[in-house]
Amino acid sequence: MVQGLVNGVIDAAPISIPSNIRAKNLGFTELFDMTKLNKTYITGSVVTRKRFLEGQRDVAKRFMKGFLEGMKTYLEDENFSINVIQKWTRAKNRDETKEAYALQARHMLKVPRTSIEGVKTILEGLDRIPAAKTADPHRFIDFTILDELEKEGFFKSLYKN
Repeated sequence: MVQGLVNGVIDAAPISIPSNIRAKNLGFTELFDMTKLNKTYITGSVVTRKRFLEGQRDVAKRFMKGFLEGMKTYLEDENFSINVIQKWTRAKNRDETKEAYALQARHMLKVPRTSIEGVKTILEGLDRIPAAKTADPHRFIDFTILDELEKEGFFKSLYKN
């Protein structure tokens, strides 16, 4: 997206971390910042079908353990995380990547429970789907695996400090 802006192929684009920092540093104007909405919004969720949770629970639980271990590494090993971000986003500027990392890490939860308010925000924005306005946000969230892991002491052992 940033390259499209630079080349004049597009006039505007939705850009996420770390590309938004690159675009700002290149002189592009930020038109809208979701963090300033004063509403809770969800990004980076893990989603699956209910049928998968019911039929492959052990796989889903092992995936979540690995995912959560990855989050811990992200939060605790800044240098490694910045290197991974640079590799997969092809970002060249380490300072920009470091800034993006700090911003992202500041908002990460060690126990990533999806916010009911965040789901409500998304449902409110689905104007073309009338049923979204009256949908129960709890219907879209399943904390049972996180609850199990918490009950088993997984988070305490993961974050011993």
